Order: sequence, then C-alpha cells, then structure tokens
Amino acid sequence: MATSPTVKLIYYAKLSKPRIIWLLDLAALAGAALSSRFLLIPLISVLAGGTLASGGAMIINEGIEIDKDKVMKRTSKRPTVMGYVSKKEAILVGSVMLALGTAIGLIANPLTSFFILLGGLIYILVYTIWLKPRTPLNIVIGGFAGSAAAWAGYAAMTDSFTIPSLLLGLLIFMWTPGHFWSLALKYKEDYSKAGIPMLPVLLPEKDSAKYIAISNALMAPFALILYLYVGLPYLIVTSIMTALLLYNSIILFRNPTAEEAWKSFKISAPYLAVILLTIIILKII
Repeated sequence: MATSPTVKLIYYAKLSKPRIIWLLDLAALAGAALSSRFLLIPLISVLAGGTLASGGAMIINEGIEIDKDKVMKRTSKRPTVMGYVSKKEAILVGSVMLALGTAIGLIANPLTSFFILLGGLIYILVYTIWLKPRTPLNIVIGGFAGSAAAWAGYAAMTDSFTIPSLLLGLLIFMWTPGHFWSLALKYKEDYSKAGIPMLPVLLPEKDSAKYIAISNALMAPFALILYLYVGLPYLIVTSIMTALLLYNSIILFRNPTAEEAWKSFKISAPYLAVILLTIIILKII
C-alpha cells in the first residue's frame, strides 16, 4: 500500500531532527543580531535556506546510518529503520534539500550560501562518514557544523566574516562536545552495540564525566567574551547560566550515572538557547 504524501512528509519531518534545527536557526538569528543590522530578505533567506539544508543533512545522516540505528534502542523507531523511508530515498531527498537550501542562501549573498553548504558538508562528510565511525574526536571536530549556522546568520546581514562572528561560532563549537558526550554517556550501551567510538564508550564513566566537565569549563570563556560585543546585561545572564552548567558538571563528575548524564544533556541545550536568545534580545533593543 502506497504511503500518502502527508504521511511521507511527517516521516521526513521526524528525520530532519527539528529539535536540533530550531537551535541551529536560533544560532543563525543570534549571528544576524550580533551584526547590529536588520535586512529582512537576507534574514528570511538564511533561515529558510539553513533550515532546508540542515534538515537535508540530518536526513542523509539517517539514511547512511540505518544499520547502526537498527541496533540502538534510542534510534530503533526512526522511519528509516522501520522501512518507511529507504536509504536511497533518504540520501536523495536529503541531497535535494541541501542543494535547495544552499541555493536559497544565495538570495542573501554567496558567503551566506557557502556557510550553509559548509555546515551540511561538515555534518555529512566530516562527521557522519569520516570521523564518527573512527575516532572519539568525532563530535569535537564535527561541532563546526553548528558554528556554520551562526556564521551564515552574520554573513547574511554583513556579507563578511569578522571577529564577533568567529567568536560566536567558536562558542557553539566548544559547547558541542560536552553536550553530546553527556548524551553518549546516557546511552553508552547503545553506542557500544553500534560500534560507534564515542568518548564515553571508550572510557570509564568517571573519566567521561571528567572530560565533560573540562569541555564545559573550556567553553566558558568563549561564552563570556561575547559581552564585549553585547554588553553588561549579557555578561550577567551568561555568568549565571555558566555557573549553573559548571555546577551540574561537578555533580556529574561526583556521580557519573546515566541519570546524571541525562540531566547534564537536558541542561546544556537550554544553556545555549538562553545565551543565543540573550544576544538576540539585547541587540534588538
């Protein structure tokens, strides 16, 4: 029995990982806000193009990783695993979305389009295909995929790549390892079964928690230094949020359980979201 277009769209929406995309869009908005400019058409271009391209990259990722997803409890119900979307179809549709998103970015300017494409290619080629199956540094280097969203947002407003833009991207890059290592610590057995060498798979829980804490501590200066471009209210908000994140990292280090790892993961996404929203709000007002 043929699947209706509406149901198929729902499958693709699930595969596009909307909970990650909204954070990438928020990063693009923060990048745009950091420029202190507001250009409506380029802003729509980077958000629409970035959303399409990011969703396409996620779908390609899940097409490539069907076999791994089958053995992981966390991913065993994905439409690709369930057979609703084939590997070939996922890669084809995802590639079309990535190409369309990149093309839409050209409405802003070529630099924006470049960063949109760069984010997608880093996620697919560098992270998914090259690093993820081979090294525990996979998510460290793969974090640049998220940085590209912020750089695209800034470029859409300014057609440039400057120190503020670089710093915002580096904040996202530095935030990524602690966030995803917490997830990997929670689902350590899943990643082990799939043969994915995430850092918590290769190290004891205590050591994994130590590196999560170190990663978050190293990220803190990159979050705080942006006050030079956003102002004192940003420094206050970010200092409070960073203190809470680091306190949670200490708790995880003292008690490196799956439950505490999950709390760490659930705290780190709102942490970044609050920082990005603070940039957006303060630069608008």
